[in-house]
Amino acid sequence: MAKLPKLKIKIPFGYPNEDICDLEQARYRLNFIGGAVILVEGRAMQSYDELVEIVKKDKYKDREFLEVTLMSDLVSGG
Repeated sequence: MAKLPKLKIKIPFGYPNEDICDLEQARYRLNFIGGAVILVEGRAMQSYDELVEIVKKDKYKDREFLEVTLMSDLVSGG
């Protein structure tokens, strides 16, 4: 099996660091049940299985990292 890209997890709005993990670690680090919108290369993911499908696509096979952005699902305004 080809080597899969790692995930570079970014949390905008006050979190300057990024976290890097492999696909299996993402199963436990990303909350697909609720609490955040998870974007992978700009596409919203609804489940871990959907994430696996995206990561295994041929167009990403030569990439070292895929960008994952966690966005709060709550939007506050005033």
